[in-house]
Amino acid sequence: MIRVALNFAIMLEQVKGKGFMEEEIIQALETDDFAFFENCGNGLPDWETLFSYYKENKAGVKAIIADDYEITFLTKGALKRLLLLKYQLAEGRDYEDRGEILGTITLSKESFQQFTKIVAKNWTFVVLEENIDNAIFDIKLSVND
Repeated sequence: MIRVALNFAIMLEQVKGKGFMEEEIIQALETDDFAFFENCGNGLPDWETLFSYYKENKAGVKAIIADDYEITFLTKGALKRLLLLKYQLAEGRDYEDRGEILGTITLSKESFQQFTKIVAKNWTFVVLEENIDNAIFDIKLSVND
């Protein structure tokens, strides 16, 4: 598992959210195919940053694509964006913003297990209910005294 800055995780989750497979993304990075990425971010982000990061850290980018990463720090706004990009979960429809808690989120057990691994340690998970298929949980901002 690799620890990464939020911007690289968000960029690659945007691309993966468009349905591209790992091999396609790596091929586009290897061949400097900027056009491939331009359709993934509605003008944002700065894809050159991703290309530079890839050239210096191929293993890190491949780990992000394979969901083998942990974000180093995550704001509430960025956490909401990650929920939207990775799982198509939207505030007000799929969960509630209750200040320091994003609440009553439902994911498949597999997605929940994976999500708990990538979210920065400044957030903690409180499982409200689990069944064979799903986990229902809150995510709470961790405040160190």
